[in-house]
Amino acid sequence: MFQCIIQPRHGLVHNTPQMKGVFPDVRTQLNEQLRCLDARLECQQGQLTEIQDVFRRRAEIELNYSKDLEKLSKLLTSRHKEQKLKRDGWTTLSSTAIWRQLVAETKKTGRDHAAIAEIYNNNVTVRCSDIQEDITRMYKKCREIGFEIHEEILKVLHELHTAMKTNHSYQSEFRQAESKLAVVEKQRSKLKDQIPKEKLEKSRKFRLIEKEVLKRKTKYTEARLKATKARNEYLLCMDAANASLHKYYVDDLSDLIDCMDYGLHQSLARAVLARSDAIKQVRKSEQQDIDAMEKILGALDSRLDKKNFLEKNESAFMVPKKFEYQPVRRDETELVQKPVVEELESRKKKLADRISSLRAESEEIWKSLEAAEKNLNEMVSCADYDTTRYFVEEESTRAERESDPTSLKQRVDRQETEQFYLHKFREYILNSNRIARLQAKYENIRESLGDQNGATMTTTLPRPIANTRRRIGRTLIGGQPKVFGGSLEEYLDSSHQDIPQIMKSCVRIINLYGLHHQGVFRVSGSQVEINNFREAFEKGEDPLENMTDANDINSVAGVLKLYLRELREPVFSVQYFDQFMELAKRESKHEFVVKVRELVKSWPRPVFVVMRYLFAFLQHLSMSSDENMMDPYNLAICFGPTLVPIPTDRDQVLYQNLVNELIKNFIIFNEDIFPNDGLGTVYEKYISNEPDFVGEYDNDDTVTVHEHEDENEVTDDDSVFREEGSEDIKDLSIDCFGKSEMLEATAQYDFTARSSREVSFTKGSTILLYCQASSDWWRGCVGG
Repeated sequence: MFQCIIQPRHGLVHNTPQMKGVFPDVRTQLNEQLRCLDARLECQQGQLTEIQDVFRRRAEIELNYSKDLEKLSKLLTSRHKEQKLKRDGWTTLSSTAIWRQLVAETKKTGRDHAAIAEIYNNNVTVRCSDIQEDITRMYKKCREIGFEIHEEILKVLHELHTAMKTNHSYQSEFRQAESKLAVVEKQRSKLKDQIPKEKLEKSRKFRLIEKEVLKRKTKYTEARLKATKARNEYLLCMDAANASLHKYYVDDLSDLIDCMDYGLHQSLARAVLARSDAIKQVRKSEQQDIDAMEKILGALDSRLDKKNFLEKNESAFMVPKKFEYQPVRRDETELVQKPVVEELESRKKKLADRISSLRAESEEIWKSLEAAEKNLNEMVSCADYDTTRYFVEEESTRAERESDPTSLKQRVDRQETEQFYLHKFREYILNSNRIARLQAKYENIRESLGDQNGATMTTTLPRPIANTRRRIGRTLIGGQPKVFGGSLEEYLDSSHQDIPQIMKSCVRIINLYGLHHQGVFRVSGSQVEINNFREAFEKGEDPLENMTDANDINSVAGVLKLYLRELREPVFSVQYFDQFMELAKRESKHEFVVKVRELVKSWPRPVFVVMRYLFAFLQHLSMSSDENMMDPYNLAICFGPTLVPIPTDRDQVLYQNLVNELIKNFIIFNEDIFPNDGLGTVYEKYISNEPDFVGEYDNDDTVTVHEHEDENEVTDDDSVFREEGSEDIKDLSIDCFGKSEMLEATAQYDFTARSSREVSFTKGSTILLYCQASSDWWRGCVGG
């Protein structure tokens, strides 16, 4: 199988029966990726050529009025139908909407205006040529980087293969030494039984056999040590190969595509906006067409293009299964040898130093990359599409302006900045992959030594925050990200929230009024109410803030499902689909939890926190299934298609059952899958329905209060009470005849204390309240 993996110039070709089926055909997949990317470039180039052709023909047709425009629209439509198969890749590009809008506008009445014709001929078409040149240049550089990454991956696989062969060789030598030692020991035992004890020391034959035993023991010990070292090296190479492949498929491929597309949509938008500005000057009546085009340009989304492209070619970009080592009988005892432990300790220290050095280097590279990205973004996003001069200046003045060498200098500066950016991008992406490989080896050694002696294990490297990865091209994201149809990570990053406000608000209402509501999430809500809630959340408002009953509970559940369903990138990424489906088939729930917990650790930290919050809420909801009829499986039926969309080329019926089983297990075992590490917001079962402020109370002797925990803050102090004098909290105890009177309250929930300053009580307990400590907590006692 390595014949397909290792490139011929490495000089190693192994295609033995033992190797078949051990490794996936990685090289074929890598070649398929390059083919897909080449096809994508052809689609982009073809699309730019088509748009350029549209503008050129429009410039001519503007002079011949509507008849010629009608001919052009028919030509474009028929050509698109004829090339439907060739343009199949257009469906993954958000810029396709530009072409559609242009064709629609071409059907309208043309106008005889020289400025429009001049702009189309001398401005827009030239921009399209520049864009095509830019994306071709970017693609070639990025393809070279991608090929270089492929070489690194193939090199790692070659090292894995070499380590595997060495391991097999030394294991064979060890077995031979072991068998020879057993034969000699058997001969010695037999001879010992034949010779009387008093003649044993004088027997020359016995002395010779003793020397042979000693010799065989020495060879056995040496062979055993070599075999153990070879196995350890094989395991390290295996972890490095897994880490390299995972880093490449999960992060590097995404960044590579982002880099290829960098500046395409911005440059294309500038070209089209120049045309829009010209129309504003000539025909105010066409404002509707301009608004439509600007809406399309605002919807250009590189990450959405990338998502559609990856889904369309999912077989080429699916993350391969991890290499797994099959343990043998003696693995548990081999590591106790002192030379092996000392070697691992030394190697661990060297790896720690190397990783620290690479991390520092990577930080410096990233800073340079960010600075270059910012400069490049200013160039590709500059507002140079103003065409007022074509309407207010004389032709001679415009000719002098166009001969100005400033524009040429800007092009040169753009290419220099672009070259520096690509250079830093290459360094960053190769360095990060190298860090991932070394970190995998380091973790393997650390765990091995930790298993050997957990009490003395020390961590020489600081553990990084899990999966807070940097995104290429993030400086292009402007304004507030969309709530519905946007990216969960981008929204949380820009809003500085752990949990989206829409999710917290919906969960709060369902917790208070919908836990016992029959068919919650299964029964559809009012579409009008759901749309109203959606519009309010999009504006940054909370329409559920003042809700005090369960009348709209199905609409609240519906808007939460709608939010999750319309996320631009599914929470359960399509790249992990096959791995999740394999786990869903496992019968052992313990094995399922262990494997899933390892897999979700690779999720970005914001997604991990949100899913921990959501599945904890769903488990709490399922605890009332006797009343709401929503056990974990029924909830999985409702949330499965929302969280884990099935690729279109898969058997929907077959995989839907696996998806339901997967989500059901996530709900049941959420505490094991998502351990509470003390970081990020966690779901609380006891949520208050009281407002944030404290109002005036009547002079009744009994007051009903609702105790709850603060969902929004996680502090080092596990107590919810503040220090005296920290806030000016109004004392609501009643002052009668100069003495303070205590209030008596009735508990409406069970509550378990989390610190020595809190008191546990059950529903219906009588609580004596002395004074209010905060807007949600009181000082008092229960049962004396």
